[in-house]
Amino acid sequence: MVTKPLEPRQPLPIDEDPQISAAREVPIPHDTEPSPPPPDITPEQSGPAWRVLFNITGPQPTQVGLDIWRVTVLGRADPMSAFRPDMDYAPYGAMRHGVSRRHALVRPGEQALYLIDQNSTNGTWVNGQRLMPGREFRLSDNDIIELGALRMVLRVVQSPQDADVSQPANERPMRGRRFRFLGG
Repeated sequence: MVTKPLEPRQPLPIDEDPQISAAREVPIPHDTEPSPPPPDITPEQSGPAWRVLFNITGPQPTQVGLDIWRVTVLGRADPMSAFRPDMDYAPYGAMRHGVSRRHALVRPGEQALYLIDQNSTNGTWVNGQRLMPGREFRLSDNDIIELGALRMVLRVVQSPQDADVSQPANERPMRGRRFRFLGG
């Protein structure tokens, strides 16, 4: 499959795009608890997760929540192989928007989240700036992320500093959730 590279982008006119403005104004839920750590992360290794929302813009805006405990692969599932990324954008038009199978990684740090392009075909962009493959880019709340032409606004719901760490992660009570958060 041959793809045409996307045209170089100009800085985003953020204030003029009603979809971006609406995605940034979505209220953040505060009445949910992070999912338990994945099985390969022991309670001794696990601190609190980063809890984020991806507000995907477009004709049918969607919110996807994600708990990030470890390096997380963003991309699209490949039906011809067994590969499934941690965050699968296939249901949101990933193929037609040029999202690669292993498009980018999100690496959690103690103070910030970092986005790393994985040499994707159609590029990874943050706030109109193209990321260099393999280099970390520090993310902030309300950043506009583009995987190929799939545009979303990152909302940080909870950072490890915000979490109540008085109890181990596996002993924290689980309450009802308003959003479906996927373990990362």
